Parts: sequence; C-alpha cells; structure tokens
Amino acid sequence: MSAEPAGLHFSVLGPLAVTHAGEPLDLGGTRVKALLATLLIAQGKVVTTDRIIDAVWGEQAPNSAVATLYSYITRLRKTLEPDRLPRAATGLLDRQGPGYVLRVRPEAVDSERFAALAERGARLLPDDPPAAAESLSTALALWRGPAYADLGDSEVANAEIARLDNARLAARQDHAAARLSMGATVQAVGELESLVREHPLAERSWELLALALYRSGRQGDALAALRSAREQLIEELGVDPGPSLRAVEAAVLRQDPALDWRAPKEAAAIIEPAEPKEPARPRLPAPLTRLIGRDAAVAAVKDLLTAHRLVTIIGPGGAGKSRLALEIAREHQDGDGPWLALLADVTDTGLLPAAVGAAMGTAITGSTDHLAASIGDREMLLVLDNCEHLVDAVAPLAETLLSLCPGLRLLATSREQLAVTGEATWDLPPLDPDGAAAELFTERSLAVRPGRHPRYDERQLISRICRELDGLPLAIELAAAQTRVLSLEQIADGLHDRFALLATGSRTAPERHRSLEAAIASSVRLLTEPERELLGCLSHFEGGFDLEAAERVAGPPAVLHRLGGLVAKSLVTVDGAAVPRRYRMLESIRQYALRTLSGDERARWAGRHLAWAVELAETAERRLRTFDGELWLRRLRHEQANTRAALSHALATGDGDSALRIASALSWFWYRNGDVHEGIARLSEALDRAGADHPGRGQALIGRALLRYLAGDPFAGNDDVVLALREAEAIGDVEVMARALPYRAYFLQLSGDPDQAQRTLAAGWTHVRAAGLPWVEAELMMVRGQITRVAGDPLLAAGQLVQAADIAEACGHDWAYCSSGWIGAKVAMDLGDTGRAVQQAARLVVHLDRVQDVTSWLACAHVLAGALGMSGRAADGAVLLGTVSAIGSRVGYSPELMDPLDGPRNVAAVRTALSPDVYEEATAMGASLTKEDATAMARRLIVSTPGDDGRQTVLRNDYS
Repeated sequence: MSAEPAGLHFSVLGPLAVTHAGEPLDLGGTRVKALLATLLIAQGKVVTTDRIIDAVWGEQAPNSAVATLYSYITRLRKTLEPDRLPRAATGLLDRQGPGYVLRVRPEAVDSERFAALAERGARLLPDDPPAAAESLSTALALWRGPAYADLGDSEVANAEIARLDNARLAARQDHAAARLSMGATVQAVGELESLVREHPLAERSWELLALALYRSGRQGDALAALRSAREQLIEELGVDPGPSLRAVEAAVLRQDPALDWRAPKEAAAIIEPAEPKEPARPRLPAPLTRLIGRDAAVAAVKDLLTAHRLVTIIGPGGAGKSRLALEIAREHQDGDGPWLALLADVTDTGLLPAAVGAAMGTAITGSTDHLAASIGDREMLLVLDNCEHLVDAVAPLAETLLSLCPGLRLLATSREQLAVTGEATWDLPPLDPDGAAAELFTERSLAVRPGRHPRYDERQLISRICRELDGLPLAIELAAAQTRVLSLEQIADGLHDRFALLATGSRTAPERHRSLEAAIASSVRLLTEPERELLGCLSHFEGGFDLEAAERVAGPPAVLHRLGGLVAKSLVTVDGAAVPRRYRMLESIRQYALRTLSGDERARWAGRHLAWAVELAETAERRLRTFDGELWLRRLRHEQANTRAALSHALATGDGDSALRIASALSWFWYRNGDVHEGIARLSEALDRAGADHPGRGQALIGRALLRYLAGDPFAGNDDVVLALREAEAIGDVEVMARALPYRAYFLQLSGDPDQAQRTLAAGWTHVRAAGLPWVEAELMMVRGQITRVAGDPLLAAGQLVQAADIAEACGHDWAYCSSGWIGAKVAMDLGDTGRAVQQAARLVVHLDRVQDVTSWLACAHVLAGALGMSGRAADGAVLLGTVSAIGSRVGYSPELMDPLDGPRNVAAVRTALSPDVYEEATAMGASLTKEDATAMARRLIVSTPGDDGRQTVLRNDYS
C-alpha cells in the first residue's frame, strides 16, 4: 500500500520527471535524481544506505556522504511531500531498517503502467490481435525517449535501463506480430525493418520481418533478410541462428502454406472440428484461500522438480507443506496428471500401494509392482502428501516406482525426508513476521471481520504475534480466527498459553490441523522414546543451542544420533550458516515439550541447564579479556537467552549461589554489550539473594560499579568499589583488590581529586603484581594516562597511553587497548591536533563495530563527533551525536553522562559551530541512521599515511 499524495506521478521512460496534479516538480540536480531512481527501481523494497551511496557517488563518495545523503533525502521529501509533518512516523519516503523505502503505487510510475499494458497485449495476442495492438500501442506511447535519459554517465540505473529496453523491444515485436495477425503487412514491414536496424541480434525481429516480407509477396527479400540475420549472428556472436529462425527459413524455402495469412473468420472456418473428448476428471482439489508468501518456495521446488524426479518438501506440522505441494501440482503441465495421493489417514503400510492407486483412479492395486505396471511409461507428476508416519514404507515404494516408470516424477510432503537415492529436499521456511506472515494474519482476520483493516500500530502488534508464533502458517491462521472475539492485545497477551488460545480451527480441517497442540502432538507421536526424552531436555534451551551444550545438559546416551532424529522429523531446526552449527526449536514446539514434562523431569533438566549456564558464564568471564575475547563475546550473545533463563530460574528457586556466580561472570559481557540496566538489576537481585558472606560478592560489586558508571552514576559506582575493597581487605582477596583499585582511582579523578587518584594508583601496583593479571596492569596503565591528562600534562599522558595500549595488545585485552586509544583521541583534542583525534576516533569506531562492543562504540563515536566539530565539520559531528543519542537511549547509556569531564565538551564543539536549526536538523538526521551507517561514515574518514595501511586501530606515535 502506498502513501503518495493523490495526483503524484513518476516518469522514467525518458528523462526522470515527477508531476503533481499535472504540474512538474523541481527535483534538483543529478545526484538527487540518482537517489530517486535508486528508490524507484527497488519497487517498494528497502534500499540500504550503503547501496544508495554507491549508486549516487560510486567510488567517488565523499567522507561526508552519509550527511550529504540525508540532505538529499530531506530535499526530496520536501519536494514530494510538502505537507508532511516533521518526524511523521510514515509517509512516502521513509527510513526503514538499514535504509530507505519509497512507497509508490505501481500505476503511479509510467514504467509499471507500461509493463502492465505490454503484458496484457502479449496475453491478448493469440486470440484478439486488434485488442492486443491497441494495448501495446498505448504502452509504447508512454516512452518519451531512452529510459532515465538524464542520469548522464551514472551507473545507478544501468541494469534497470537494460531491463526496460528489453521489455520495450519485446513490446514492439508483439505490436508488429499483432499487425501481421491483422493483415497489416506493409505497416509491419516498416516497423520491423526499423527494429532489426536498432537490434540486429534479436532473432525474433528477423523472424517476424521475414514473415511480413513473405506475406507481402517478397519471398526473395524474406530469404535475403534471413541471410542478413545469419551473417550478423555469426559476425557479432560467432553462433548460427537458433532453431526457430532456421525453421522460418525452411518454411519460406518450401513456401509452407502455414505462413500464409488468413482472416480470423477464414481461419475459424478451416479448423477441423475437434474430436469429442471425455471430460477431464478433476484430480486436484481447488484451494479455498490464496497462497501467501510462498512464491519463492514455489519457484524453488519447481526448479528442483525439473532437475530431480523425487522432491520432498520438509517442515514441521502446520508449516503449509500440503498447500505448497498442491499449488505446485496445479501449475505443473504434463501429459497425464498431476495426481494427488492423500496418505494422512493411511495407517496400514500394506495398503499403501492400493491407496496410491485409488488416488490415481487405477484398478485395485495389490502391490507396488502392479502400481508401477499401471503407470508404465506415462509422463506424470504424482504427489504423495503426508508421508511422515509411513516413511519406512513410502521410501521403497518411491524407489521402485521411479526405477520402473521413467516418465514419473514424485513430489512428497513429509516431516522427514524419505532418504531415497536421488531425492532432493526443500526445507519449507517459516513466513517473515514483518511480511508474508503479517499479510496472512491480516487476510484471514478480514475473512472473519470484513472491512476491519489494521491501523499502523496494529500492524506492529500483528508482526509481534506472528514473530512469537515463529511465522508458522497454521498457528497464524488459528490466531487470526480469534480476532472475531478477541482484540489483538488480548491475542498477544494470551500467547503465554498458546495451546488454550489456538485450540479451535476449521471444522472441516484434518484432525491434526484443528488446533496447534494437535499439529505438534502428531509429530511428537512419531518419536522414539530416547528422542522424546531429548526433546524434553532441549526444551529448556531458549534461543537455541549447539551440540556441545546439548551434550553437557542431556548427558548419556550419545546425543548426536537422537538430535539427528529430531532434526529429521522437523522438531528441531538447524542454522546452517553458524559454525559450529546451532539448533533451535520453534517456540510452540518448545512450549509443548515443556508442558508434557512431569514436575521431577522439569526440575531435573532445569538444574542441569543451570549448571551448564554457570560453567559457560564463568569460562567466558576468564576469556573475555584475552585474545579469545571477541569469540567469547559472540558466543555469549548466541547464548544470551539461555543465560537469562538460567539466571531467572536460579533467582526464582532461591539458588543465590548460582545466581551470583552467573550474574558476576556476565557483568563484563553486560558492560560491553550495552545491557546496562539489565545488568544492574540482575546483580542487585543476586547480591541480595546470595547473602553478605558469599565469596563472590567482590567481583559482583565491581561489575555493578562499572555498569552504574555507564548509567551515568559514577558516585554509586564508586560506593560499590569502596565496598568491594573494604570486604576484600577484610578477607585478604588480592585479586578483588587488584581489580578494584584502577576503578577507584578512575572515580577519584572524575570527582576532581587527581592527587588522591595518583596515590591510589601507586598503592594498586603492589596488588596488581601480586595478582599476576596482565590485563589489570593494562587497565591500571590506562587509568594512569587519564589521571596524568587531567592533572594537566597531556604530552606525558600520551606516552603513558601508548604504553597501556602496548600492554593490553600483548595480553589480548581489547577493551583496554581501545580505551587507551579513546583517551588518546581526547589528548589529541587537548593539544589542538584535531586531525589526529579524528583519525584515532574513526579507527576505533570501525574496529568496535566489528567486535560489536556497543558501549565502547558509542563512547568513541561521541568523541569522534567532538573532534569533527573542532576540525570544522560540525554538521557531520551533529549527525553522529544524533546517532549516538538514539542508540544510547535504546540501551540505556549516555556517553555525555558517563564522561562528565569530556562529554559536554564534545557536544559544545558541535553545537556552538552551528545555528540551532541546522543543529536540530542534523541530529534528527543522525537519529534515523543505524550503527552501520555511522560506522560507514567513520570508515570514510580514515586516511592512510606512509607506513600505515589505515587498518591500525590505536595510533602508535606519541608527542614526545
């Protein structure tokens, strides 16, 4: 659905132009037109910011491309939507995800109108040439010159121009063919001679020209035209004419009567009456509803059927396998068939050949061999629907039929593959919650509440419902049916007990599809007992798991074979892109498995899952500040849903020891991942639950202190550090003292007491060396550099920070390495070396985006904004400030609050250089950008120097 103002029309078949109520709009220069062309070509799909920048500038994109692009977007919005309110949620040209989308009705674009008219003409051509000619003439009249004629040498529309040129050629050929069918050979000759001059390698034009010349009584000219075509193809492409062109040449040579033109009435009179045929028996049921969101799947399975004689569509119950197979079969063209064998109600494997034979209308069939004999050499497609409960019988039947019947192709649907030689499988994916799934929900709800179209906020809620239902079509249709009696909010809230909510389906549906629970139960019944036990165990994993995790929680016997069975039966899915492979259950299947466990079973598996999560978190905590840190950050992100579930279970059951161990171990992950308020809340709960004498309190207090610092409350953070130090001194915990002292010194300098901070640092060295933790030494050196800087000696601080970076790099502590560079960029700003500050901060932003350290990225992007403001590029700095503010508000982190000494300076360097209106507009633009957009902006700022390839993160040279 589009949102363009009435009367807005886009013309691309010639110079790019837009009119409103017939009046042309001023689009501006070539780059704005290139932007508009890029969005129009996408036909309502999102175009990423990087793709737009590449299209508009190519390899000459300036460093400020993101900011400049936004100015173009703003200008284009004002031109196309002059009445749009500021910050309106949706409109014609919108920010969406990683890019922008232009929502335009197809009929408002001349190329789309052309395509529709040309397609109609081609469809009418065989039966109604005059109507076809009229439609094609109207289509061709839309062209005002070459498509996108005024984009100059820009490559933005090259592929689209080529597509449109080919479509125009086909339309002109169809138009000439329509004239020939109407007997207008003279006009057709002129049109076709022009076509072959413009497109000398288009064989169809030569064929039509030869036919037109022949029908004009010019057989020699027709043969001469065909010779010219042959020469052109050999000279330009080195190939002979295709079979169609050769067939025309042969027909002209033998003066085939089929080439002669006949008036429509005459043609009808000479057609011999067809022999009466027995009416075709309906073989496939007609669908009662429209198939939604499966165009790609239909095309993919069709391609597989072309290449393979046995294709099996696999997916969980309710995924829409049968509906997809029916659609493919209805569109399949063969000599005999297609035939549909419904196997869901067949329970006796001995009756399988008879059931298939009966579906095909064959006489009673007692064996597979008899069935194969009845099929013989016939060319046909046979659909075997719902094979999962008969898979051991269907597999040999399929193999026998394929080996004895060379013209047979089989399309099967099953929850597991048949495992027959030559079988191709297609795993049917869930529907996109924001796309086809939401469309399915909306259409099915309109069937029970006609005319009640969802509002924008309701569409968001529909997407959320579809996401929670895993994009499973059956579940979505059952949920949509509830809109007759429940609001969308009630449906969303009711999904915590989805099996009660989704318990009433169509009366005529198979029993297994009348409720969500029945669909899943029919799959679970097919499991072996060991598989069923593993399903219950794995139901405690939220967000997925890998094989190692499954083995640790499930224990013996061997998990791999049982897990393979669950995957084969479509109860567990595999992420084929992950290394190592990750597995997950659809949420509905997971909840079904959980609710079938007894109380003792649930407690047993929850306990084992908790023990695994504690071990995982503590192992990660030891590795996050080493060379493996990036890998472990990534792993903890993968397992975040699991660690959250385990921590919640520990807190809910009063297991304070496990809760504090997990929370304390995850505190550094929360710090780097931007989970600020979650971490503070969880650590506080765990500290309360564990008690005052727990040996892990010190580490937990330090973790909470750092998160409170990120939240903009360094005083509370300092209180936690002081408490951790006091408790550690009381019990002689050297490691806690070593880890706490750098932060105590840092908080002291933030409070304006650098002298006391220096004394705390000096005391810290003894504990750091005693603890033997090089990563703590790196942090201590980094804090020393910051304290020296605050004390008024930026040159000495620069050298100390380089030392800190060296120590951090040597032990793999990436955070301390980058933080040393972050402070180093601020030192450069202190010294007025804004160019170095920009280079240092930009490199850190790019590096931290790669490792996905959210809070450090925001801190460095904030410094980069300030450095840009100081270097005369305040508009770009304001854009970055807008991005940082928007992303920071989502994670609960403000670099300006976290860094009270330098954060306000960064903002002031930008704000004071711009007028209030410009500042407001630039920060608003930045708020619409993604983290990836801002990183791309930073990447364009990096300048390589001799001996530096631009990939060094922390600049090594100091100011000594």
